[in-house]
Amino acid sequence: MGYPFAASLRALVRPGAAFDSPPPTLGRAVRDMAMVWLPLALANTAWTLWRALGTYDLLRRGGSPFGLLDRLGMDPTEVRDLIAMLPAPPGFGRVWPWLLLVVPLGVFGTWLHHAFWDHLGLWLLGGLKARRGFRTSLLAEAEALRIAAVGTLLGFLGYVPVLGGVLALPLLVLDGYLWLFRGFALAARHGCAPWRGLAATVVHAVLLGCFVLALVTLMLLMVRMAA
Repeated sequence: MGYPFAASLRALVRPGAAFDSPPPTLGRAVRDMAMVWLPLALANTAWTLWRALGTYDLLRRGGSPFGLLDRLGMDPTEVRDLIAMLPAPPGFGRVWPWLLLVVPLGVFGTWLHHAFWDHLGLWLLGGLKARRGFRTSLLAEAEALRIAAVGTLLGFLGYVPVLGGVLALPLLVLDGYLWLFRGFALAARHGCAPWRGLAATVVHAVLLGCFVLALVTLMLLMVRMAA
């Protein structure tokens, strides 16, 4: 790994100076990103899948959510019967090998997704005047995501009983910060003002939200027309 976890944590604390050093090659940046992010993503996804399969099986057997519906004065019978008709979940041992394919695709797909939309946001904000191109955005995103992946280690605290509920809001704030953190790398590598890089990630979020809203609206219209 090109940088120890301690250096990444220092970069998160001092983002303005995190990308002052000369940039690595794109290949090295992607390699370092993968070496940090892939193991963390595999661990997080495996744990989430294991919990999801357990929750699904609990629901099929009439678990605790139905007791909550009873306490709220709702009749859970129809929901219980519907869920009971669903097939049994596969065993975790049968599913986890697929993570070795799905997680790397998700990691590199997310990297390309962020690079494209952040690059578009930076272009809309006039931050590409140095004409360094999309390759520079790919490099910046790889550097930023490697560091942000270390920050997600704190997200594992959300799985701890009781403590997860207490830390829900701080972890949500952390997620927002890690989203904005990519902007510091974009600004440094494209040679523009930091506010443009940060704003580019906000534009990314706004554009993505508008796209999702438009898609949901279209689906609702199609369902209404079909009815």
